[in-house]
Amino acid sequence: MKSALRQLVPRPLRRALRRLVRPPIYQGDFASWADAQRASRGYGDPAIAEKTIAAARAVRDGRAAWERDTVLFTEPAANAPLLRALRHAAAANGGRLRVADFGGALGSTWWQHRPWLADLAEVRWSVIEQPALVVAGQREFATGPLRFFASLDECWATERPDVLLLSSVLPYLENPHALLASALDRPFRHVIIDRTGFITRGRDRLTVQQVPPAIYEASYPCWFFDRTSLIVGFAPRWRIVDEWTAEDESDIDATHRGFLLERKTP
Repeated sequence: MKSALRQLVPRPLRRALRRLVRPPIYQGDFASWADAQRASRGYGDPAIAEKTIAAARAVRDGRAAWERDTVLFTEPAANAPLLRALRHAAAANGGRLRVADFGGALGSTWWQHRPWLADLAEVRWSVIEQPALVVAGQREFATGPLRFFASLDECWATERPDVLLLSSVLPYLENPHALLASALDRPFRHVIIDRTGFITRGRDRLTVQQVPPAIYEASYPCWFFDRTSLIVGFAPRWRIVDEWTAEDESDIDATHRGFLLERKTP
């Protein structure tokens, strides 16, 4: 029903209606990361990690089909464009999928999509996360193809992934352009960017995101990017194979997008 309503009601009208019934989720236009941090609570609250771990346990133990941002879902469902991108990358590598999932929580994307990846010749899924989640991941959730690392360097030393997945993570980094440039210097064959906000007009905008209380009490800095300034770094070594509109929505003049990037052959 919600999906049908999204199709019937134009995005600008949906955004205006949300502003009437609830406070804005994305606020401000901050000049620096430090300014945005001072206006938010940040990621330091242990309750966020605790709820993340509890949600991952529910999926692991079969009490939920999958979770996103600690919200549990009872019915299996795939993010179709993301799954298409993952399978494209695997097909280009002889049916082998080796993913570095930067900021992937406790393997949320892998747990969600594993039924649709089971037929591949090989799956290796490496999550790079904050220390508290890495400790929990290595202690409780490292199973089968799923592994956890504290840095991309540590992951690269043992796993040598072919695919870099950046799903809803670049907006929450202090220096996302620098991270992306550094990552693209590594010999990944594919880069997948998903659930990332792009401003409709103008330069990058730094906001503070207020998380709905139904998820957890938190607020943190969040970037919306100028598409040209973010994507221009991909040329001339990369090409855009696919681009899609992500399910996420914002209450500012922006849209969430996804991209599948493929390294050009020499």
